[in-house]
Amino acid sequence: MRLLILAFLLVSPLCFGKTVVVIESYHLEYKWDADYIEAIQSVLGKAHDIHVLALDTKRLPKAQWPGKVAELLQSIGEIEPDVAILGDDNAITLMAGHLVDRQIPVVFLGVNGGPEQHPTLNHPLVTGILERPFFAESIRHLKKVLGQNERLLVLMDDSPTMRNAVNEYFGEKRQATIHGSHLDIVLTNDKDTWLQATYRAHEQYDAVIVGTHHTIRDRAENYIPPQELMSQAFAHTQVPIFSFWDIFIGKDQSIGGFTISAYQEGVTAARLAYLILNGVKPSHIPQIKSLSGHYVYSSSGMKHWGLKLSPLIASQSVFVD
Repeated sequence: MRLLILAFLLVSPLCFGKTVVVIESYHLEYKWDADYIEAIQSVLGKAHDIHVLALDTKRLPKAQWPGKVAELLQSIGEIEPDVAILGDDNAITLMAGHLVDRQIPVVFLGVNGGPEQHPTLNHPLVTGILERPFFAESIRHLKKVLGQNERLLVLMDDSPTMRNAVNEYFGEKRQATIHGSHLDIVLTNDKDTWLQATYRAHEQYDAVIVGTHHTIRDRAENYIPPQELMSQAFAHTQVPIFSFWDIFIGKDQSIGGFTISAYQEGVTAARLAYLILNGVKPSHIPQIKSLSGHYVYSSSGMKHWGLKLSPLIASQSVFVD
């Protein structure tokens, strides 16, 4: 059955006339969401009625989340979807239980937690893609790019997404050695702590690798837009900033890396939803991990930090800006 399901993932959808609701944990202006929604539309949009609803949990204070859930549930009652695609951990936490109670099948993507954090993952109406950053593969790649025994700062926000990803791979450790490279792992939601870590990185590290940085606030609890944060880090950080995600690579952002593709996650989720729309039970579709990463680099970032790729790596990479 597993091989049959994977084979179906390579097939374009042909069924017609169904309704799909996509529930974002975040918001459409966030590039991760925009990319996977574009992918879902490309796979399912011509044949199906797709509705996109946003929980907006990166920008809304936590006290407002229950009201937002109630608003979305009312919309779902009016839409009456045949399947729901949920993006990221907060959507699973806040919405999955309500959906399965209404007998609506769920496909998730971008989820870093497991059944311990999200018991609904074990429900027979739920399947999807467990997002797992390519920690080891990324570090192995950077050894080739930097050409030395790296001391690396892994810098992330202290969000459920990043805590789940780090804890599953590293446990409670915040220091590790992978492929001979030493990693210090810092999770913080404080703007000054995050920025100072990048500004002073050259004192201890050869490079910085960023995870998500979308729950950062200043001392007055004001939300800091990710682009504003990254542009400051780009301007003042003396060592190159790499990324585990392709959405953080580009002009005035990180330089590149071996990354997860939001678009690919969306394509895979849409194809899983297609199986359900064609009568396959979610319980018969195995949950899978992120299928593949890719090499992405920023031309302006490489110039800014004076980095050159080998001809082999360059031939395998996608270049932006």
